[in-house]
Amino acid sequence: MSQFPHDEFAKGLLDSLLSPLGEVKIQLAIASEARAADIYFSPNSQVVVTSDIGLLGQFATGSVVFEPFRNPVSILEIRSCMSKLYDLHGDLIRQSEKKAEKITDAQLPMLWILTPTLSAEKLAGLGAINKLEGWESGVYLLAPLLKVGIIVIHQLPKTPATLWLRLMGRGRVQTEAISEVAELPVDSPYREDAQKLLANLRSNLAAKGVLESEEEELFMRLSPIYLEQIEAAKQQAEHQGRQIGLAEGEQRGRQIGLAEGEQRGRQIGLAEGEQTIVLRQLARRLQVEQLPPQLQAQIQSLPPVKTEELADALLDFQGIPDLLAWLATNQQGDG
Repeated sequence: MSQFPHDEFAKGLLDSLLSPLGEVKIQLAIASEARAADIYFSPNSQVVVTSDIGLLGQFATGSVVFEPFRNPVSILEIRSCMSKLYDLHGDLIRQSEKKAEKITDAQLPMLWILTPTLSAEKLAGLGAINKLEGWESGVYLLAPLLKVGIIVIHQLPKTPATLWLRLMGRGRVQTEAISEVAELPVDSPYREDAQKLLANLRSNLAAKGVLESEEEELFMRLSPIYLEQIEAAKQQAEHQGRQIGLAEGEQRGRQIGLAEGEQRGRQIGLAEGEQTIVLRQLARRLQVEQLPPQLQAQIQSLPPVKTEELADALLDFQGIPDLLAWLATNQQGDG
């Protein structure tokens, strides 16, 4: 489990979206110092960039370094990213010289910093230019020779072209993007990968234990996606089981059983952390300091799948009677 679940999600999402277009390197080591660029992308000249990934595709026409930030990026962090970029430029130039090749300035990677917000004062201090022809609002460029751009995610318009970038935002911007991903057609490119990454983000948040208020809300919003992924995995395992020949049935069936057991074990291992989050969110939703001990005991006795369903259902509760009604029909052993 990553110590930084949001960072892992952003890197996984960019990797999933950009891999079909070229080579993606995560945490690319920079030789000059013990540092690494979060995401380094170099396009495949044989692949034509399509509109499937919207605005992100405009950045993928050449070599790019992406540095995503969960919290608003600071000026010191921007300077650090720029320093890493220019160290990487030096590495690439030295590598080309060793091969007796010449690398042009146009071939050196561009840096794109992804941040949820950034004040107008800081943008002005950086000399960042917005409202450029061919770019969405929220996309800023520094002086051309610096090869640096900043994407202020929460300033991006709510359009299909910005969906994948808004998915790396925060609060309302991110939850709206999550809903848009869930509403995409089942055969839509990248939908399945995004759903898996979001489900994994929820698991990592559960394992984190202590969450910020905003993270607790995100945790609940991800519950339907998480349940969908569990059901999909179950159906896939059942389908695989049906496809197994009689000769291999017992052995392969045992393997599938072990795989499902491992997954189930992980769910149970996360159950205590998830129940803590659900209890805290219930108390906040029902406007009580703490649920009565009897209700807490009932919730803690729920199996992991029912805990997931409660995490989704509680968003519609108006009072304790709604919780009691839900528990009456969802206690372990019912149905």
